[in-house]
Amino acid sequence: MKTLFCVKGQDSPLRFAAILGMSLAGGAAVTSLFLGAPVVGRYLALVLALLLYPVIRAATVRRAQECAAKGWPLVLPVAMTLVFIAAVPYLTSGAAMLLLVLWAGAVAQLALRPASRAQDSVQVNGYRGPMVQSVATSVNRNRVEPSLAGDSAPAPQQPVLAEESDDLPDSVSLYLSLWRDSMNLSAMPMAAKGALVLVLLSALMAPVAPGILSAMMAPEPQVVETAQPEIVEPQRPRAEAILKMPDSYWLWMTKGALTIRWQGDETAAGQVWDYATAEGDASCAELMFNDDSAYRPYRVDVEADSYFMANFSPLDTQIIIKQLARRGSFTLCGYDFSLKGSTKALKSQSYFEWYLNQ
Repeated sequence: MKTLFCVKGQDSPLRFAAILGMSLAGGAAVTSLFLGAPVVGRYLALVLALLLYPVIRAATVRRAQECAAKGWPLVLPVAMTLVFIAAVPYLTSGAAMLLLVLWAGAVAQLALRPASRAQDSVQVNGYRGPMVQSVATSVNRNRVEPSLAGDSAPAPQQPVLAEESDDLPDSVSLYLSLWRDSMNLSAMPMAAKGALVLVLLSALMAPVAPGILSAMMAPEPQVVETAQPEIVEPQRPRAEAILKMPDSYWLWMTKGALTIRWQGDETAAGQVWDYATAEGDASCAELMFNDDSAYRPYRVDVEADSYFMANFSPLDTQIIIKQLARRGSFTLCGYDFSLKGSTKALKSQSYFEWYLNQ
């Protein structure tokens, strides 16, 4: 374990690739557990990248010392691994595959470089360096050599270089020391320090930037001033309107009749529920909100592209729209829909906002 934090040794190609691969896989696996909470997952990925940075950097330095590499060959594996870990919450499957190919190339170009000179020192698990004696001691400490004399007790083997092993700091201290050395900015030019600060600030703002930008870009309501304002009775909207809701479903309005449309599992096209005959899929018989209030669609159909269309009576339009703004969730045809952000969405469309103000 301690050899992971040593920058004075040397790593074999297989050990170097294994350390970077396990760091990437571990960071991606932990981050994937929190993808349901986007902001938490994005910050967690950034924190994991920072925590793994000393280990990744140390492995790259050890590999570079064995093959005498300098400059960009060292920077590429570290940068690609950290970027991949921090970018996991943002990646699509296609982008992930492309980034994985680039990462593999960055690691391979350093791992496949031949050793600069013959290596005479002892190697343990692909590592050569000042801690190799400690590794060998921990492996052989409890080993007992077999004896040919059946009645004589085997002499206990003394641990090799036990004093040196005991004097080594523990793994946590080594990690903290390595992290401080990795973040030493005293020798960095002022321009580079400024660029690093900008990168860190951008990384910290990235998880919440989409929400801030969408709020800033939202159009402000236009106020029309008239010389003699008149009180006009609100007119019931008659034109068709389509509104996409936050949880990937749509509200359609046609002559005061509300239709809820969403894409479901692959299903044969046609009618799946008819209120008049009470025939079809019984799970489509009611739209049920989380306060146990329910409203019956008079017809539910499935289009050829597996889109469900639940049509409601105009008599229920107003109360359903108000419930969409007030409640937390609803179920229909066995599908669960969240109503988070539904009030804001309804107010963005005048046809639906009209019902909220009644």
